[in-house]
Amino acid sequence: MSSRPQTADLYEENDEPDLGPDERDLDLMDGSWEREYYSGRMKTRNWNAIGAGIGILILAAILVPIVLGLFD
Repeated sequence: MSSRPQTADLYEENDEPDLGPDERDLDLMDGSWEREYYSGRMKTRNWNAIGAGIGILILAAILVPIVLGLFD
């Protein structure tokens, strides 16, 4: 008999037994997560649009005072 711990002992953080997947994992087990993700209906952030919006705000912050200074 070896003195090394079993694999299950390495990952246990509490004394409760691991009962396997629960209701939070149902979308992973039945494939509905993949179906929804790859259907294109899942909303994601468009970082290009966010970057363009920030760039426009910075450009406006630079140009508006210059333009207002011309009409002074």
